[in-house]
Amino acid sequence: MARKRTDAHKAARVDDSGQSFPSGQSSPFGQPGQAGQTERPGQAGPAVDTGDSAQLLGELDALRRALAEEAARHAAPTGEGLSADGPLLAVARLFPGMTRHRWLALAEEHGLRQWFAIDLDKSSNFNLRELQKAVEELAHQRDHDPLTGLMNRRAFLRQVELELQRVHRGGAEICLAMVDLDDFKRVNDTWGHACGDLVLRRMADLLRDATRAYDVAARIGGEEFVLLLPGASPMRAQALLERLLQEMRDEDFTCRDATFRVTFSAGIAGCRGATVCRAEELLDRADKALYEAKASGKARVRVHRLPGVPDYDRSTMVQSDEKQFLFSGNDE
Repeated sequence: MARKRTDAHKAARVDDSGQSFPSGQSSPFGQPGQAGQTERPGQAGPAVDTGDSAQLLGELDALRRALAEEAARHAAPTGEGLSADGPLLAVARLFPGMTRHRWLALAEEHGLRQWFAIDLDKSSNFNLRELQKAVEELAHQRDHDPLTGLMNRRAFLRQVELELQRVHRGGAEICLAMVDLDDFKRVNDTWGHACGDLVLRRMADLLRDATRAYDVAARIGGEEFVLLLPGASPMRAQALLERLLQEMRDEDFTCRDATFRVTFSAGIAGCRGATVCRAEELLDRADKALYEAKASGKARVRVHRLPGVPDYDRSTMVQSDEKQFLFSGNDE
């Protein structure tokens, strides 16, 4: 089993303003999975306070954008959209806890008048819930790694493409970090694959616990992980990965009556709205930075920089707690 050497080294999470937040303390962007705290940088907050309603509105917004893009791609040469006399498809989604009155209020407030809601009785409710549960389980198995519970490569690449489209539309920023455990083969050869699985699950937990609600962590290979950070600059991404590296350094793993430690190397690549990026290209650039980290001695974090983009001097950076004191005069 794995155990912490000390709780004093618990890594903090870094938000895009440069502030760090110890685990268990909320950042302005919200903790992973926190209801009503899924807004992205540069966007307005949730439309409603109820977490379930915010989730529904987010899905509807994504669907509305996707349908608009689909209609534009299939527009007739005359500029007309999809024909109203053509095929007709009804799309349904179960939403437990939603009442007719709540739906009508949301539809009126957010312009969802073309959507309709149907109350379900207990019998149809039960059957559809079971069907939805089965579909969700199959979708999760298809898109997630069974050992760590993180996204797999295919699902991650799909998510990266979606985020890059948002970056290009809004002129925002995004970073991708590739993480590879150092000398992981030695762990399997020395202490066995069960111990190696323990290390992999711990690495997944570190990535999962350090992310915000809209960050994406995935396992894309044996000991390879990736982390997508929408709205984060390379500087913020590097600060986060270095904190995670320190936490991994402080972790003691015990297998077969022996105790050992594991580190990782990481490479980071970023993209801004003015630059056209593709998911595979971003992964390739992060992989090059990862190679540099490995070649320079492992247990390091490196950033891949495009030609003409200067590096920054971390020694001149003002830390978030210093900023708080400088601007507020309060060092508490």
